Amino acid sequence: MDPMERGSTIGIINGVVYPLAPPGRATALFARDGVLEFIGGDEEVIARCDHRTTLLDLKGAFVFPAFGDTHLHLMEYGRSLVSLDLRGASSIPQMIGMGRKAVEGDPSRGWHIGWGWDQESLEERRFPTRRDLDLISDQRPIFYERACGHVGVLNTPGLRELGLMDDPRMAGPFVETDLDGVPNGVVSEEALMWVRSRLPVSSEDELRCWLKRACEALLAKGVTWVQSDDLSAFGSLKRMAEFYLEEDKEGRLPLRVDLIFRIGSRSELEELEEALRLFRAVKPRHCGIGPVKLVLDGTIGARTAALNEPYWDAASERGFLAFTQEELEFLMRAVEPLGCQVACHAIGDRALAQAVSAFESLQVGGSSGLPPRVLHCQVGDPELYSRMAELGVTADIQPLFLANDWKIILDRLGPDRARNSYAWKTMVDRGVALSGESDAPYGISDPLEGIRIAVTRKDLHGEPEHGWMPNQRLDISEAFWLYTGGAAKVCGRWRNRGSLEVGKSADFIALLEDPFRVEPDRIGGVEVGLTVCGGKIRYLR
Repeated sequence: MDPMERGSTIGIINGVVYPLAPPGRATALFARDGVLEFIGGDEEVIARCDHRTTLLDLKGAFVFPAFGDTHLHLMEYGRSLVSLDLRGASSIPQMIGMGRKAVEGDPSRGWHIGWGWDQESLEERRFPTRRDLDLISDQRPIFYERACGHVGVLNTPGLRELGLMDDPRMAGPFVETDLDGVPNGVVSEEALMWVRSRLPVSSEDELRCWLKRACEALLAKGVTWVQSDDLSAFGSLKRMAEFYLEEDKEGRLPLRVDLIFRIGSRSELEELEEALRLFRAVKPRHCGIGPVKLVLDGTIGARTAALNEPYWDAASERGFLAFTQEELEFLMRAVEPLGCQVACHAIGDRALAQAVSAFESLQVGGSSGLPPRVLHCQVGDPELYSRMAELGVTADIQPLFLANDWKIILDRLGPDRARNSYAWKTMVDRGVALSGESDAPYGISDPLEGIRIAVTRKDLHGEPEHGWMPNQRLDISEAFWLYTGGAAKVCGRWRNRGSLEVGKSADFIALLEDPFRVEPDRIGGVEVGLTVCGGKIRYLR
């Protein structure tokens, strides 16, 4: 019989259990109906087992609470796993070649989608344009997103399909044009979201395929719970809520998903309330209500993150703010009574200051009892971090972004701001509670790799040799906490997740090596041998 279907009890013995909670290490644990019932020695666990219990001898493997990923895009992540991956492109001709091969292998005539290009990795050091993508196909509409998810490029048929060749103003101010006022194919920020919302609606079968692929990838990395912003994949909060509630009802969610409800205007508040009502009318098992997300600015790589002073390498650019202070505070004031946590995407220091001022002015968090959050929190300063700590504002940090960005940070920001960017140790020392996120597919959802980067401040190639701004390294305990207890506390899930304690959910992983004892540069290579969610084996190596 499949061990995943063998009843409601599970036990493990002969392991090295790190509960990340008192009284400390054990060798075994036992769970009933998805809840931890005992943590201790092998004999006590064996005594609790009967013929229906799944009992695993871990042969010395290392057991930890399962990982959480506090901000990603589950559906887009799944779609990325079946779409053209452009991360390996080192030049625009290579990107064109990859696109041609993908189009030739796809007999459909619909939209061709790709993602992951980064102009900083391209030989030409520029954004691709519609004329480049027209060399892939001048008949079929194409849309390729940058690795950050804040910039995209369309070919000429794609622009025509959406009506942007005739009137680029339809998508707002973030449609790039040439000297003649004709769109060059590049769209960013609000225009990018406009484009996404007008791509063909995904079918239920496509959505389920993407969900399955994403969940499989996450479980193989030891992730059993996520908070996911999937608005782009669904087009509406109502459809997003209905889909996930149905998947949960039918038992098709192998891990826990808290939905992030992204809104961008007053007109979307009514839709938010309707989606929340759908959730509160039922009692889903693996699906929950996450924060309301407000996107305040863009990204460093695209120079759209909002900075107080101009970009070091572009004196006329300071990024953009999506809201005035009045608009932002209106939305926060409307969301607070709904009992939802508020999370602001803020990458630049101007956006971070705007978020902190709004949190401070409105005393955000009083109604929900959940701390206000800043997603990414890449550029700031010690004073802002101290204000965050005083207000109880938390930060979801993304170590993988450092691995991608360290080569451009100095050029983009200059030496003074660079010192206060990705300043994780400063935030910890000032008292800011942190959690770990991936923003997948715009980063890799791999907590052990995130822990490695947080500890070493090095990229996938081990550069720079001594780590970028090594004084901002976290120690292994702090880094591990990002994806376990820290993640649970920041998200208000500590009662059920984040540590192995009696009464909490039976969500745990077994690693084949002890990440606390391997060399820091090897942490990302530690293998996950077992992932259990709610007492069910969801991944077994």
